[in-house]
This record gives sequence, structure tokens and C-alpha cells, in this order.
Amino acid sequence: MILKEKLILIKENGYQAPPDPFQLIQEMINNIGSLDAELRDELIYTTLSHWIPGNSLTPNELELLLPVVLDSNHLLFKLGETNTDSVFTRSFSMLVIPLLLMRHRESPFLSREQIQQIKEKVFYNIQEERDYRGYDEEKGWAHAIAHAADAIDDLAQCSELDKNDLLTILDLVYEKMTTTDRIYSDGEDERMVNSIISVLNRKILSQTYVEQWIQSFGNVVKNTEFLPAFKQKNNIKNFLKSLYFRVKFHKEDADLCPTIEHTLYKVERVYYS
Repeated sequence: MILKEKLILIKENGYQAPPDPFQLIQEMINNIGSLDAELRDELIYTTLSHWIPGNSLTPNELELLLPVVLDSNHLLFKLGETNTDSVFTRSFSMLVIPLLLMRHRESPFLSREQIQQIKEKVFYNIQEERDYRGYDEEKGWAHAIAHAADAIDDLAQCSELDKNDLLTILDLVYEKMTTTDRIYSDGEDERMVNSIISVLNRKILSQTYVEQWIQSFGNVVKNTEFLPAFKQKNNIKNFLKSLYFRVKFHKEDADLCPTIEHTLYKVERVYYS
């Protein structure tokens, strides 16, 4: 029976794991970048999302899984390519990381060194990722930036990450939300805001620093070409608007709203004057 048929049966059975699921997990990871969107997204990822947090694997099995997910054939696979199929392998390998961290927070099994390894590989992936596609009409979700946002959201919640790590997360969000390559249109801004809320919830960074970080979006050096500058400005505005309403909704950090308002005005005076 081929992998897809196995997973369809598992889905129909309410995602109940077989007695020894690790071999099947390995097969899923080996096919995590499949160009079959149903297999990749609806079957492989969704099954993993039930089994990893749901204690279907032992801590030892999860530790065996971790270096595979992080290796050059998965999270770092052909990193730096654009508009190629390699993005599906990187992007869906990235989605496994929040599942592992979720399980770790509920029942710690990763060492501090393993968390640091995850952090370093995730940060490197985000720094070097250049494929900004969201949904591909033929092959389904690529969504590398949104999936990266999910990973740093969960990383930010880990007590093993310190102040410098949280500052790096802010830097990575800034870098990706000021890109000139594409106007994000598939929820990337909201997913990145999740990670910022998790950083704020740690109560480690001063409000002054966060305000200065927000203000930095109004000081971006504009590209001299119209279209890249237009794309960048729209990404910044969409991100700031999403951040504004999120902090206002949660109220705890609503005192950041005036800083966001002033920054939006600086970015797009024509609409705020």
C-alpha cells in the first residue's frame, strides 16, 4: 500500500496511530515536500499534527526525528532558491518544529543544547529564505514565511531562549516584513504578529526598546525603483496594521498603539493627513 493510501485510511480512522508509528513517520518525513498538495498538507502534516503533540511517539523517537527535520535534505534543502519546488520541503519541514516545541512545553524532552540547535537552524533558514510565495495555484501552499513565523512564535515561548534570542526574532521579523520582492497576501503579516505577541508576553524586553523597533519601520531606506518600494511600503503598512489591532485587542500591550499610529503616519502620510 502506498503512503497516500495508508494516510487516507488513518484519516478516516480519526488519526489513530498504529502500534509502532515511527517507521511510518520516517516515510512521511521523507515525502514532506511532495508536490501532491493533498499528500503534503492534508495528510502528512495533519497526521503529524495529531501524532507528535498527541504522544504517539516516545521522547527517544522524537529526538531521532529532530536532526532529520533540521538537516540539509529538509529544513535547509536548497535554501536560497526562488520559485522552485524545493520550497515545499523546507516549508513543511519548518512546520514540524512547532509540533515538537509544543510537545516539549507540555512534557520537556529536549535538552537546552537541542533547543539551541533548533533555534540556530530556524534563524538561519529565515535569514536565507528567498521564496516568498504563499499559495501556488498548481501545487498548493508554499508559505515558507508563514511557516517560519509559526516556528519563531513557538520558539519565543520557550524559556530556553534569552533576551538576545528575542532581539534576533524582532530583527528577523523586521527583515522579512520589509522585503521588496513580493506583497504578502496570504496572512503572513498576521502569522508574524503571533511571534511578536509571544516575544512581548515574555516580559523581557523593555517597552522603550519595542517602541524603537516599531519606529524603525518608518525609517526604512526606500528602494529607488518604484515597484520594489511600493511592495515594501505595503508590506510594512499591512504588518503595522495587524500589530496595531492585535495589541489593542489583547489590551495588555495597548500602550504601543500610539507608537504604531505615528509610524504608520510616517510610512504613508498621504492617507493620514
